[in-house]
Amino acid sequence: MAKKYAKKKYKQHYVVYTVLTAILLSAVFLAMAGYFYTTAEAEAEEDLHVQTKQIKDDIILQLISDRENLATMANFAAKLYGDGESYDLMFESFKPIGLIENIGILNSDNVFVTKTGSMDLDGLISFEEEKERGEYVSGRVEDLTRPDNELIRSAVPIKSNGEVVGILYGVIKLDKIGERYGQMAQEYDAQLFVYGKDTGDLVIDTVHKDLGNISFLKDRKYNKNYSYDELISNDKGFVSFESAYRDESLYLHYSTIEELGWVIGMGRYGSQVFAETHRQMKTLIIVFLAMICIIGLYVLVLMVSEKRVNSVTESASEVRKELIETVDGQNNILDALILVCEFAKSRSSFFFDTNDGDYHYVRPEYSTDVLSNEDKIKFKAEIIKYAKEYYNLNGASVGVMCINPNKHLKTTNPEFYNFLKENKIDDVSFATVINRANHVSILGTINAKHGRAARMLAEKVAACFSIALYDKNHLAKTEYDAKTDALTGVMNRGAYENDLVEFDVEQPLNFACVYVDVNELHICNNKYGHAAGDQMLVYIANSLKEAFHGHRVYRVGGDEFLAFCKNTDIDAVNKSVDTFVSLLKQRNYNAALGVSFRARNTNTDEMVKEAEGRMNSAKALYYQEKEQKNEAIARNDEYVHTKTGILEIDTMISVLKEKYNGIYRVSLDTDRARRILMPAYLKYNENEEHFSNLFSKYVSEEVEPDYHRAVTTFLNYGVLRTQLSEGKVPRITYLKHNGETVVLSVHKLGDEDSQVSETLWIFAKK
Repeated sequence: MAKKYAKKKYKQHYVVYTVLTAILLSAVFLAMAGYFYTTAEAEAEEDLHVQTKQIKDDIILQLISDRENLATMANFAAKLYGDGESYDLMFESFKPIGLIENIGILNSDNVFVTKTGSMDLDGLISFEEEKERGEYVSGRVEDLTRPDNELIRSAVPIKSNGEVVGILYGVIKLDKIGERYGQMAQEYDAQLFVYGKDTGDLVIDTVHKDLGNISFLKDRKYNKNYSYDELISNDKGFVSFESAYRDESLYLHYSTIEELGWVIGMGRYGSQVFAETHRQMKTLIIVFLAMICIIGLYVLVLMVSEKRVNSVTESASEVRKELIETVDGQNNILDALILVCEFAKSRSSFFFDTNDGDYHYVRPEYSTDVLSNEDKIKFKAEIIKYAKEYYNLNGASVGVMCINPNKHLKTTNPEFYNFLKENKIDDVSFATVINRANHVSILGTINAKHGRAARMLAEKVAACFSIALYDKNHLAKTEYDAKTDALTGVMNRGAYENDLVEFDVEQPLNFACVYVDVNELHICNNKYGHAAGDQMLVYIANSLKEAFHGHRVYRVGGDEFLAFCKNTDIDAVNKSVDTFVSLLKQRNYNAALGVSFRARNTNTDEMVKEAEGRMNSAKALYYQEKEQKNEAIARNDEYVHTKTGILEIDTMISVLKEKYNGIYRVSLDTDRARRILMPAYLKYNENEEHFSNLFSKYVSEEVEPDYHRAVTTFLNYGVLRTQLSEGKVPRITYLKHNGETVVLSVHKLGDEDSQVSETLWIFAKK
C-alpha cells in the first residue's frame, strides 16, 4: 500500500508542476497576445489617422484649387457681364479642370445658363439664398438640369461693380471624386467614407455601390466603449463595430473637413488590422506549443527517470528485506535473486562469491538455456576476471559493468565471445564488490530487458548479497543452535512456536500433525539412570526423523515430540506412524501417538490440540491396559475383602466396579471417610484420621500437575456446603499420571432441607 501511495504521490507532483507551468505559460501567452492585439489596434488607429489626414488634405487642396479656378472664371464672367456680352465665350473656352467637369451660371432671375442653353429654375433654387451663402462646396445634391442625377456643386459669386450678378457653379461628378479617392483608399488597403456632417449623405463610399446615408451604421453592433452616437456627434475619433457583410469587426477613424462641412472616415477590417498580429500569433502559438511539448517531454523524461529510480529503490528495499528478514539458510539469497531477475526481466540472475557461493536462478520460460555446471564454472571465472581488472584499473570497491558479445570483445577475448554466442547471451550486466583482501562478490543478470535499471539495482544491493552470504556462513551454527534441540538434534520448542505462526499464514494443503509422548521415561530414568533416559529420547528422535523424513520434527517438551507433514495424505502419514512404532519395538520402547489431518490448515494450534487429545487418549489406554495387567492380582485380592457373602450385593459390586473407581462417604463436619463396598481406590486406611490428608496425598502422587489446583478446591468444605445446599452437584474431570481420565462428583446425603454434613464422593471412569 505504501508503495502505491508513493508512486501515486510523485506522479501527482509532476502533474501539478506541469499544470502550473502550463498555466503560467498560458498566462504569459495571453498577456503577450493581448499586448500584441492592443498594440496592433493602436497602430491601426494611428495609421488610419495619418491616412485619413492625407486624403482629407488632398480633398481640401483639390477643392480649394478648383474654387480658385472658379474664382478666376467668375472674374472673367463679371467682365463679360460688365461689357454687356454673353457668357458663351467663357463656356466655349472652358475645359474640365481638377475635379470640375462642367460649369453653369445662375442669374439673378433664377435662369440657369449652361453651354447647351438656359433654363428657368424658379422654384427649384433661390438666387437670393445662394447669394447669401457666398462661396461654398455642397454635399451630395440634385443636378439642376437632370433631376435624376446627383452631383457636388462648387459655387463662387460673380460680382460686377460690387454687386453679385450671378453664381458660377463648378460641377463635380460623384463617380469621379469617388474614383479618385477610392483609388487612394485602395492603395492604403482601406475603406473610405465621406459624408455631409449635417445631412449624413455619403459623398464617397468605397463599400457600397449606391450612395446612401451614414445612418446605415446606426444598427451595427458596436464593440465595447464605442457607439454610433459618438460617431455622429464628435468631430473626430475612432470607432469599432461588427461588419454586416463579414464576420469580423471594422475599425474606423473619422475626422471633420471643416472647410467643406464634410466628415471623412477610413476603415479596415479586423483581418487587415491584425494581419501582421495574426502572423505573429501563429509564430507565437507554434513557439508556445513547442515550449509546452518540450516541457512535457522534459517532465516525461523526469517522470520516467524518477519512476525508474523509484522502481530501483523499491526493488532494492524488497531485496534487502528478503536478505535480512528471511532465515531459511541459503533460500533467502535465491529468493532475492528471483526478485532481481523479475525486476530486470532477464533470462537469469546470478551471485558469485570467491569464498563460498555460487547461486543461479533461471526463469522457467528459459529452462532450455540453463548453463551446464562446466559452463557455469567457466562463466564465473571470466566474470570474476573482468571484475578484478575493473578493480585494478579504478580501485573502486563497488563497480558496475556490462559485457556484450561485440567487436571489441571478439578482438580482446574471442574465446569468451564465442562462449556467449553459443549460449545465446547478448548482455551480462553486473555489479562487483571487492575488498582489500581481493575477496570478490558479483551480482548480475543475463539478457536483461531493462539492462540499465538492472545495473542500478545490482549496484545498490550487491553488498547486501555479500553481507547476507557472510551472515549465513558465520551465523549458521548460531541459527542452528537456536532452532535445534541440543540432546536429540530435532528442532526445539522455539522453532515449533515460530512455525505455528508460519503455518497459520501459509495455510498448507494436506497437512498433518503427529503428537508423540514417550511412555515410561520416568521408569527408565529411575531404573537405569538419566543417561539411559537420554539415550531413549535420542533413539526416539532419530526414529521420528527416519519415519517422517522430509518433514519437520520437534521436541516440544521433556518426553514430548511433534511432527508436521505438508503436502501429504493420511495414508502416507499412517504409514510413517507404523514405521515409527516398528522402530520403537526394536528397542522395546513405547510412545503414545495422536494424529490430526486437514485438507487445508487454517488453525495450526487447533490441530495440535486435537492431536494432543488423541495422544492423551492413547496414553491413558496404554496405562489402563498396563494397570489392568500389573494390578489384576492386587485388585482381585482387594476385591475379595469387599465381598459380603450376599450373592446379589456381590454381583452389584462387580458391575459397579466396571464404571466406578471408588465411592466414599465423607463427613464434612469430622473430615472422616468410609469406603462404600468398592475396592480401596485411594489406598484408603480405615485408621486414617482425616480424609483431606488422604485426598491431598492422592492428588500429589496420582494426578497430573496441571489439575492439582482445580481438584484440591474440593477440600474447601465451606464452598462445597454452599454448592450442595443450593442443589448443585460439584463435579470435575481430571487426568492422572497414568493417562487415565477420572470424573469426581460430590453428592449430598440426607433430607433436602437438612444441613449439609454427610456427602458421597464418587470417582468414576470416563
